[in-house]
Amino acid sequence: MRSDAAEIVCLTHPVTRDELEVRLAALLRANEYLEVGDMLVRVPLEAGVCYLGDPPIDIKRAFNNADIAAHGEQTVRFFTGELQKETVLTSRMESLQQTALDRREFHIWYQPKYDLLTRKCIGAEALVRWQSAELGFLPPGKFISLFEGNGFISQLDFYNLEHVMQFQREAKEKGLPVVPISVNQSRVHMREQGYLEKMKALVDTYTTKGIELELTETAFDFTDRAIREHSLDVVAALHAMGFAIDMDDFGSGYSDLSLLNQLPLDVMKIDRSLLLASEGSERMCVVLRQMVDLGHALGMKVICEGIETTAQEELLIDCGCEYGQGYLYGKPMKRADFEEFLKTHA
Repeated sequence: MRSDAAEIVCLTHPVTRDELEVRLAALLRANEYLEVGDMLVRVPLEAGVCYLGDPPIDIKRAFNNADIAAHGEQTVRFFTGELQKETVLTSRMESLQQTALDRREFHIWYQPKYDLLTRKCIGAEALVRWQSAELGFLPPGKFISLFEGNGFISQLDFYNLEHVMQFQREAKEKGLPVVPISVNQSRVHMREQGYLEKMKALVDTYTTKGIELELTETAFDFTDRAIREHSLDVVAALHAMGFAIDMDDFGSGYSDLSLLNQLPLDVMKIDRSLLLASEGSERMCVVLRQMVDLGHALGMKVICEGIETTAQEELLIDCGCEYGQGYLYGKPMKRADFEEFLKTHA
């Protein structure tokens, strides 16, 4: 049965899960290319499966469940009770997101960054947590991708940034050490109307001193050249306002080295995956060392995230890396705990 132009619904005789998965995968592969004139165009296909059960569930509900299952990372995905829970949670989070922001249920935690040799705290990364009245405590892995998909991440980013700016102002007033704090900025801002004006308003109210903006390469991963160029211009304008710019997750997968030339980068943040790959591998140690040297040669501070053991710390020191971040030194902590941490570690 065809439900619409982009979706086909099928009913089958009872088939084992493994056999059905093999058949569906083969069917999708056989039909993923369409002829358009003289060209072959690939159309990504995915399939969701829901068993009617014994006793059988309502057919319309089964169709809905299969549709939910089809929207995942796997090409063929089966509907389960766990997936149902995830779907309900996603729906609840989306319905509560604005209320949560208005109630100030999003809290900033701080994970320290440190000098690998002196072990002094030289900065921190701001990480958001959601303490929901209805859903309980939610780590960022539960909601960030949802908010990036529905656009709410824009509001949350501004909320987080203003809270960090307030923290820096109050830390100075309390006589606490003021260290640079990095705040993540989503790629959605690169195409957002009025983004720079909003950032300028925050700068006029607070200051850019002690504030770093963390970006990933995905912020510039646009197929449209004009949009990519616009993104680069946005970052240049942020740097001109006084924000330090960090390139996060550098070395994870494919790294576009041209960005090092085009962007006014102040900090290179090496992804933990490169550190893990360098353990026990002389060739990867060479890559890590060369990446650290590259960052230094371009006038950037180099920091590696995800340090969990003294062996990893020693490896980074041997490669010339100066700064680190990870559970070995400090886990993400609430504001009050971080203030106490600063008193003894900065």
